[in-house]
Parts: sequence; structure tokens; C-alpha cells
Amino acid sequence: MPPRNSYSILNLRKGATDEQIKQAYIELVKRYPPETHTDRFMMINRAYETLRDPEKRAKEDAFTFNYLEGQFSFAPDEAKEEPETISAERIRELEEKCKAESPDAEAGGELIHSYMRRSYQHVKRKLWAEAIKDWQGVLNLDVTHRRAKNNLNHSYINLGYYYALHDLYAEAIDLWERALQMNPENLAVIHNLALAYEYAGQDEQAAKYWTEAIRRWKLTLDKNSDDVYLKSLIIEVHKHHGGRALDVQRDSESALQEYREILKINPSDFDAHYQIAVTHMEEKNYAEAAKELQAIRKQYPNNVEVLNLLGWSLLNSGQVDQAFRTWQRSLQLDGKNAETRNNIAQARLSLAKRCREGGQYTVALVHLKELLKLVPKSDEVLFEIGETYRMKGDIRSAMVQYNRALAVNPKNKLARKSLSEMKFRR
Repeated sequence: MPPRNSYSILNLRKGATDEQIKQAYIELVKRYPPETHTDRFMMINRAYETLRDPEKRAKEDAFTFNYLEGQFSFAPDEAKEEPETISAERIRELEEKCKAESPDAEAGGELIHSYMRRSYQHVKRKLWAEAIKDWQGVLNLDVTHRRAKNNLNHSYINLGYYYALHDLYAEAIDLWERALQMNPENLAVIHNLALAYEYAGQDEQAAKYWTEAIRRWKLTLDKNSDDVYLKSLIIEVHKHHGGRALDVQRDSESALQEYREILKINPSDFDAHYQIAVTHMEEKNYAEAAKELQAIRKQYPNNVEVLNLLGWSLLNSGQVDQAFRTWQRSLQLDGKNAETRNNIAQARLSLAKRCREGGQYTVALVHLKELLKLVPKSDEVLFEIGETYRMKGDIRSAMVQYNRALAVNPKNKLARKSLSEMKFRR
């Protein structure tokens, strides 16, 4: 289901002009001044700021159904306000004549006129199904009838729009598919179908229409490379599908492709670079992740989030010293950053245990003592240092560390138990 958007907050439809947006904002602010309607005003103001900015507007437009302006077309003699009675019986007679082996051309013309007159009355009463049936009847008799074709296409598109707004996606899809058959070049309908199929959970069909919509947007962008709105629109869709490929389909290659498409349009896009790195990390391609993150770091040398992830990519690709230098740089920028401190602690403890299991007690102690500098009052770290000395055979040093752990936390059962066992054996 599509979220409530800035257009609905301002009582507008997608496609509203800048002047319409400004006017809607002014009217709503008069009705909901900030002094008495603070929360409502802030929501209205955010919506206005979003629609004024091409990049922000594109992010909303990417996932908002298109409303297509248009109107029904009738000849003057078809749109009489008080027409002569349209006899249902006469229409049936004309229909029979037109079904004959030798159709009556005069009857055909009269029937077309009757259908158009009757459809006008249906439109006035908003009897859309009946009007659609009449226009289909006209086109069965004359496939080139422009007014019937226009009216039928317009009704399909707009009725589909209102179905979609009420989450009736199957009904909207049916009508928009018909509209697209009548005009395969209608990009707004292609976009609507991509959204409707996605919201309906039909990802395969949605992908087909998204691909076509993006292809056409890119063709337009090629002709006007400075179009900020269109560039942002394409990027937002690629980001969305990159995320969906990972979250829903677990398809890392598709996700990477989506993010690389973004970089073709905007080579410096931070999110695309970062998501490529994250995807490589999830796939355990640590060297590739490190390469991507190093590139981002050149652009954003003080970004702690990048440094934290870079540290893990370096550590997991065997560049241990470089990983800790990277995290130290992060601490220089933000000494209290909880994530960085946790990363260092987790990495030091993990490496220490791994080295200890391999009999590398001295290296394990180096990691644990470095960790103790970060958390000097950690009874857990003191206990692990004691355990490492014990495994190394240095009982005296082990007992010292167990006692230090108990001094910090007298309730540390593991340290107390290990200390008791050592005293008993002595």
C-alpha cells in the first residue's frame, strides 16, 4: 500500500504545478496557522518544502500514482443538455441491422450517434461501466472513431487511478493494461502499472514495467542531462530495487546491478557506493567491500559510519593492523562513538580467543591488553587475560588477573571459581 504523501497533505494530485502547490500551501497555512495548529502546520510545511525541491519531489513521485489530466470529447449534437429520448428499443433494432450479413451503413452511422449520445448521459450520471460499454460499441463499428477512442482511454486511465487510490490494484491493473493497449507510448500508465503490480505483490510483472519506465526515463535524460528531477527519479527507483533485491529476494547480484546503474548517472552518490559495500560484506566479499569503502573514504574522510564498516572489511580480509588503525581514526573523530568502541572490543576479544585456541598466547595477550586500555574496568577482560596466562602456564600472573577481576566485580563467578581451583591445586 502506498504511503500518504505530500500531495495528499496539500490536497493536490501528482503533477500539480508550482503555482498550484504555492496556492494550496497559502490556503492551508491560513486555515492551520502555526500558533494554534503547530503539528499540522509542520506537516504542511514539510510537504510544501518537499514539492518545491526537485530531488525531494522526485523521491515521492517515484512511488506515487500518476494522475493524467484530460477530458471527455463529444460533438455538439451528442452533448445536448436535454436530448431527445434515446430509445433502447431503437438501439436494439440498429444493433440487429449492423449484425446482418450485409450491414446497413446508414444504420451503422445512426447507431454510432446513438451510442455517443447515450454515453454522454452516462458520463453526466457517472455511470462509467455503461459509458465504457457504449464507447466499445462505437469502436466495434468504427475502429478509427477518435472521440470514442479518446473517451474510452480516458475512462480506463482515470477509473484505474481511483481504484488504485482505494487499494483495488487488480481492478486498476485491468483498466491500465487496456489503456496501454490503446496507447503503448503512455509512460505515465507504464509507471502506474509498475507501482500497481508491486503493491499487489506481483514482483515479476512489476519488474517488467519498471524496466520499461526506467529505459524511457533514461532516453529522456540523455537528451537533457541537467534535468535534476529526472535524474533523481531514476536514482530513487534503482535504490528502491537494490534494497528490495536484498531484503525480499536475497539477490545480491541484482542489488549490485541496481546500485551500479545509479553510479552511471551520479558517480559520487554516497548511498549507492555504501550499499555496494554493504552488499559485498553480506556476501563475505570482504576485499571488494574494502575497496569500495576506501573509495568512499577519499570523498568522506571523516564519516564515522564508513570508517566503522571499513574496519570490519579490512579485518575480515586479513588486514588486521590497518583495521584497528581505521577504528582508532574513528575514535579520534568521535571518542564516545559506541559503535566504534564496540567494534574494537568485539574484534580484539575475538582475535584473542582465536589466537589462544591456536596456542599463540603472547599475541592473544597483546590483543587483550589493548582491549583493557579501552575498557580498564572490565572484569570480563581481566578474567580473559587470567585465562590466557593460565593456558600459557603462568599461574602466578593468572592469579593476579583473577584477583583484579574480582576487585572490579566480586560477583564474577568464573574468576572466583578459577582462583579457587588454582589455590586448591597448589
